[in-house]
Amino acid sequence: MPAPRKPSPSSPATSRRVTPGGPATLKNPALAARVRQLAAQAEHRRAIAEFRARRAADQQARTDALLVEAIHALASLLSAPRNAGNRPA
Repeated sequence: MPAPRKPSPSSPATSRRVTPGGPATLKNPALAARVRQLAAQAEHRRAIAEFRARRAADQQARTDALLVEAIHALASLLSAPRNAGNRPA
């Protein structure tokens, strides 16, 4: 069994400092800003995906409602009694 490896100095695990009683913070302010920027972008992408999914569901519901309405209209036309004068020749 190989010996466990030490993390490299540039790995994310070694660049974080844990403060007692607080969340992990990044030592480099530029890196911390980039992490916040990436997190904001990810949240924005999630919000866009959620909006698109909700919009697609709404469109599907409208389409389903129109289809049901068309089926009912056709069913009422086909079940209506035929008069002798309305028959095609």
